Amino acid sequence: MAPLLVDQRQLQTLGQLISAGGHQDVHELLQASLERLIALWPAQGGALLYHAPHGEVIRLQHGIIDAEAGALIAEARETFARREEGREPTIGYYTLDDERKLLELPLSSGSHTVGLLHLVILDTDTERPSPAPDDDLAMLLVRAIGGEADKLARLRRAEQDLRELHLLYQVGQALASNLDLSSLLNDIRNQVPQAMGAERCSIMLLDEQTRELVLELPDPYHTGEQREFRIPLDRGIAGWVATNGIGQIVNDVEQDPRWFDGVARDVDFVTRQILCAPMRIGDRVVGVMQVLNKRDGTPFDEQDLRLLTTLATQAAIAVENARLVRRLKEEHDRLLAKEAEVRAAIARDLHDGPTQSVAAIAMNIEFIKKLLRAMPERVESELNVLADLVQKTAYDIRTLLFELRPLGLETQGLLATLHQYVARFRDLAGRMKLRLEAPSSIPRLPVEIEGAIFIIIQEAVNNARKHAHTDEVVIYLYLEEGYLVASVRDRGRGFNLAAVESSYNTRGSLGLLNMRERARLIGGECRIRSAEGEGTTVELRVPLT
Repeated sequence: MAPLLVDQRQLQTLGQLISAGGHQDVHELLQASLERLIALWPAQGGALLYHAPHGEVIRLQHGIIDAEAGALIAEARETFARREEGREPTIGYYTLDDERKLLELPLSSGSHTVGLLHLVILDTDTERPSPAPDDDLAMLLVRAIGGEADKLARLRRAEQDLRELHLLYQVGQALASNLDLSSLLNDIRNQVPQAMGAERCSIMLLDEQTRELVLELPDPYHTGEQREFRIPLDRGIAGWVATNGIGQIVNDVEQDPRWFDGVARDVDFVTRQILCAPMRIGDRVVGVMQVLNKRDGTPFDEQDLRLLTTLATQAAIAVENARLVRRLKEEHDRLLAKEAEVRAAIARDLHDGPTQSVAAIAMNIEFIKKLLRAMPERVESELNVLADLVQKTAYDIRTLLFELRPLGLETQGLLATLHQYVARFRDLAGRMKLRLEAPSSIPRLPVEIEGAIFIIIQEAVNNARKHAHTDEVVIYLYLEEGYLVASVRDRGRGFNLAAVESSYNTRGSLGLLNMRERARLIGGECRIRSAEGEGTTVELRVPLT
């Protein structure tokens, strides 16, 4: 192409167009540059391909491009990739017909080829009012466009990264400061859509026992209650993500065979797009986080998925912390309830036993005082009765103290203490007997472990005494495959275990739960088997090492 003079006003205008300071995004910059280049040559039409540094691809077209030119442009684009070249890029010409040519200019940024510019130009000797630039100037122009596009792309990416980091910091601070699980989930639902530019966010936590995802949503009538939805792990995009632990981008849910719209119908929400990420703590998936429908209508991309994955990890840690706090509160409440129960039992035992005996002793003393003056010959026999009553009262008090904390545990061990416990055992109704079956080879364990075992056995025996209506309860203590096994068995009336456990929220007694919690704290396991009319077995297994 022969060098010609160029309209300086057009070049000045073009220079302004490709200045990043005048444009807010890369697409706007490239579109304005393409339109101005078509007018500058002039050309019938043009197409521009740009590969951004971070993987985004922009394809633009303006003006008239017929099928033949379009096919050549598509072929050139198909083989193009952003790359670094060691040689200067060159201009290509393709003849379309006698009057038109397709001009191909590589878009450059430094030593990188970042795209392609195609222009459909007239190839005649007719003098044109606006002369086209020569090859050197053309290369300078497209290099300037490519360089400015890269600058602006990197600038916008840096701004976006900073915004995301700021949002992550804000969300992380907000989540870390909230330890109430319901309030925390509500905060996540409110803050994540703002960070992601989405319409809605939902959190589905994994119920590991039922293998379901549990979604809780506020009641639409603002009653303050939560509606619960349960989704099996083999249903929906969220179920797939929870099962496989891999985030998913679905920009058209109707085209995805995994799409399950049951919840969307119930909550009257139209879902078009889903971005879903697993909530992980280490290698364990505790739930999924998904955002629905970008507010600006653009598709979700890989950068959105990376951001959501980071937010989901933060949320998983916050949820786990809130759960731990909830468990600690529940454990605190259980301990308080157990303490109140123990205090009531001690007060009842004192009132029914030693307190009554002490009152009787006081009355006998007053009676003996009167006998001493009126009938001294009866004093000796009454003193003998009084001595028997004092001895019985002392025995009852020692038994009560033994049941509260046997001192023999620290000196003699569990087996000897259980023998003493069985020997001292008393059933106020006089019906039930207690028996111990254990070999003498039972080894000693740390005092705190033996103390917990004794308390669990004692709790099981007391439950049998109150509810089993049986003549005998047997304690078995033996070794089995590296475990110390303590089993309390009766042949009483038994009970519906599932019904009792399900009513803990409304009942005051937490005996079975306390036994299991104590077993867990010493690394053991408490198993309870019972059925109506078939008796009850409480089995405690504690590892020896």
